[in-house]
Amino acid sequence: MSPFRAKLLSVLLVVAVAIPAAAHAANERSANLSAQREMDALSSAIGSIELAAGSERRVTLNGAPLFFEKTTLHGTLDEVMERVSKECASGNEASAFGLSKNLDDGVNKPIALQRVFSQEAEGGARASLCIFAHDDGASHDELHRVRYTLAHTRDDGSIAVTTVVNASATPLQELFPAEGDAPGSDLEGVARPEQSRRTLTAIVGGGRDRRSEHAVRVYESPLAVESAVTSYDRQMSTLGYVTTGSLEDARMYRKDGRSYVASFRGTTGGSTIALLPFGSGPSN
Repeated sequence: MSPFRAKLLSVLLVVAVAIPAAAHAANERSANLSAQREMDALSSAIGSIELAAGSERRVTLNGAPLFFEKTTLHGTLDEVMERVSKECASGNEASAFGLSKNLDDGVNKPIALQRVFSQEAEGGARASLCIFAHDDGASHDELHRVRYTLAHTRDDGSIAVTTVVNASATPLQELFPAEGDAPGSDLEGVARPEQSRRTLTAIVGGGRDRRSEHAVRVYESPLAVESAVTSYDRQMSTLGYVTTGSLEDARMYRKDGRSYVASFRGTTGGSTIALLPFGSGPSN
């Protein structure tokens, strides 16, 4: 596999990691949508996450911390989901979120479970959504801290469990506004796609060692993929970038020793454009 194609797969992975929270937030924009629809959206999205078994990853999504973990457990689906329910109701953050350690401040704070939605997902998988109360313990219309768990039985009888946690106190609808840019940032010195709005700034890994972090910005555009690619080629050329890699729906651009990848996908309303730095060194 060429480095260019490998990096494109990395782009798609980072975007896929962020989709469940985005899908959930999008559904929450309408107070009339049912929990069943929320769960359906999350169930369909989370299937594309491909983390190594046993890994726990932090993603900063539009400025808010989220955690993703994929583990293997033994027993029945009922037993696994009962364990998840007990963890959610444990009353402290690390256990409720299913994390191996406390959050950034090192303090395992109390947390109150507000409600749980459960359902059988596609292919006989089981899913649950734990919704936690605000810090003051009160119940509010807007959602923020949630834990989504998807579990299914493998051929060998073991249970594959994927967990997505939004640990932020910021309401989800503020992270994913219906109009305008989502919180986050644009790449400095890199063209912003024409007629677009920023929907996602996702930063994976890094921590103190910024060299190991990967970042991706995603934009929505009313332009179809072919027009979006042509437009972006023109914008980057104007800024002095040279195209060093080219696919029908992707480009690699280089200038002053730095390279960037752009990946384009068609949507019902136009296209999405994912941008990220290519190569070693911290993402900007």
